[in-house]
Amino acid sequence: MKIADLDTPVVLIDLDVMEHNLRRMSDYCASYGLKLRPHTKTHKIPELARAQLQYNASGVTVAKLGEAEVMGHAGIDDILIVYPLVGESKLQRLVRLAERVTCTVALDSFEAAQAISLSAHKAGVTVGVRVEFDTGFARCGLPIKDTSMDTVKRIRDLSALRWDGLLTYPGHIMGTANSREFLIREENEKLERLLNFFSEEGIECPVVSGGNTPTAFQSHKFVGLTEIRPGTYIFNDRNTVCAESMTYDDCAATVLTTVVSRSVAGKAILDAGSKMLSGDLLLSGHQKGYGSIRQYPTAVIEDLSEEHAHVNLQSVDNPPKLGDILRVVPNHICPCINLQDRIYGCRGEEVTTEWEVTGRGKVQ
Repeated sequence: MKIADLDTPVVLIDLDVMEHNLRRMSDYCASYGLKLRPHTKTHKIPELARAQLQYNASGVTVAKLGEAEVMGHAGIDDILIVYPLVGESKLQRLVRLAERVTCTVALDSFEAAQAISLSAHKAGVTVGVRVEFDTGFARCGLPIKDTSMDTVKRIRDLSALRWDGLLTYPGHIMGTANSREFLIREENEKLERLLNFFSEEGIECPVVSGGNTPTAFQSHKFVGLTEIRPGTYIFNDRNTVCAESMTYDDCAATVLTTVVSRSVAGKAILDAGSKMLSGDLLLSGHQKGYGSIRQYPTAVIEDLSEEHAHVNLQSVDNPPKLGDILRVVPNHICPCINLQDRIYGCRGEEVTTEWEVTGRGKVQ
C-alpha cells in the first residue's frame, strides 16, 4: 500500500527516522553508562516497547496502571509506574500484575507506600519502590529537605517492598539549548544536596532516575544520574524541535491531512482538528500555533476546532489547493497518538506496517 492510499487524517511514522532515533539514544546511553528506561506513554504500543528493548532499554516506564497492564499482557516484564497509585482497586490490580512481571512504582508519601506494602504482603509478592523528589517542576515529589529522609527510611523499612532508590522528573527544563545549561546547573545543585542527605543518613541509593527528552543528550551532565526515562525521543515533535533538542529531520511522526476548504480568503481548512492533533499548546520556542506543516513551514495553524485545523496562509507565496495532502508535525505527539485507534509505518512512499494503539485511553 502507498501513502497516497491512506484515508486522512491519519498518523504516519517514518520507520527509518524512528529507528535512527532509537539507535542514537541507545548508543548515547551506552557511551555514558546510563540505563535507558523509555516512557511508553508516547506510543502506547507494545510492539514499539519491544523495539526499544531491542535497542538496549533495561525496561519500560508507564504513566498509568492501565498502560502497565497492556505492556505486561504483551510480555514486557520489567515495568516502572511513575504515577501515584491511590485506592484499593488499583492496589489489587498492582499486586496481580506483580505476580507476573517485575513491577516498580514511584511514590512520594509513606501512606501510599504503606498501602502498597500491605497489599503486596497479603498477596505474597514484592513490589519495587522509588521515592520521588521535586526538583522544580512542582507536580509530585517530596521536598529536598533533611526531614524527608525520615519518610524515606520508613518507606525503605516496609515489608514486601524492594527498595530501588530515588526518582526525579525535571519537566521544567525545556527552553532552549543555552537556557538548559543554566537550568541543569540549578538542577545539579538540588541533586547534590539531595544525594548528600542520602549519604549522611547512610541510605543506599541503587538507582537515581531522571531526565526527559529535551535534556536527553545532556543527561551525562546531571549529578549522580544512573537511569533516564525519555519518551518523546522515539518520534519527536514540534516541542522538541523548538526546544532545540532535535530537528524536523528527527521527527518520525506526522499527521497526514487533507485541505478540505479554501473558501475563506487567506486561509485553508484541514481535516485534522483537536480530535486528531490534540489541543496542546506549544511549550517551547515562540509558543504559537498547533503544529508545523512540512510543505509550508511559514504557514500558521492558528486555531483548532474539533474536526478542523485553521491555517493562516498570509505568509505563503504558493498556497495549497483544495484536496492537497499535507503532513503536519504536531506540537505534542503523546496526546496525538492517544487519540488514534491505529497508526501506520512507512519507508519512503510505501506503507509497510500497521500498529494498533493498544494502550490508548488507559487513564485508570
